[in-house]
Amino acid sequence: MSYPATKAQLAGPPSASLGDWLTEVLKERIAGGGYLPGDWVREPALQREFGMSNGPVREALQNLIATGVLVREARRGVRVVDLSDAEVVELFQVRLALLELAAELAARVARPQDLRPARALLETIERTVRDRDIEALMPAGGALVDWVCRTTGNRQLVDAWERLTIKSRVYIYTSLKACPDLDRVGQLWRSLVEAIAGNEPQLARKAARLMFRRTIDDLGLDGGF
Repeated sequence: MSYPATKAQLAGPPSASLGDWLTEVLKERIAGGGYLPGDWVREPALQREFGMSNGPVREALQNLIATGVLVREARRGVRVVDLSDAEVVELFQVRLALLELAAELAARVARPQDLRPARALLETIERTVRDRDIEALMPAGGALVDWVCRTTGNRQLVDAWERLTIKSRVYIYTSLKACPDLDRVGQLWRSLVEAIAGNEPQLARKAARLMFRRTIDDLGLDGGF
């Protein structure tokens, strides 16, 4: 099976740490729906695809097992974690709590010069929504939420978000594929950015909650909020 090239692949492997490079390739592939929950990730296939020995391949797989994105089953191999509906809801409840906090803090401290990258990313998101290009929408949305977290200046929050988002991006991809009104995705992102730009913490929290409500609804789950 062939997969679309990830940003890490297009950049090319580094001169050192092939295992870390392959980790990023697989992480992006999982986030973009190349591997779905429950899919097996076979070491021999990766060795053939990337022309690597088993050392870097095993290192990359172990890195992702450590984050909880992959699981190893005795005598069977490695597969993408497949969460139950209840576990997905729990995961997104934690994401919601973090993003609500990040949105509120960002709205309290954001300065006009902080908004330039956000507005550029927002334009990209709205363009990909018009084009119905979910593969391009995913990294743009990820970059914008990363901007929200980093704008807070809270390093602990940024670290917590990065650990959590690896596990949940495949479900965000699934929700976008199922979304009946993709234009609303762009509208929700704009509401969040404008609330932060206007230094309106409560509106920013509300925008974050509406974004997650959309994700849970399009996954067909009851998020309990």
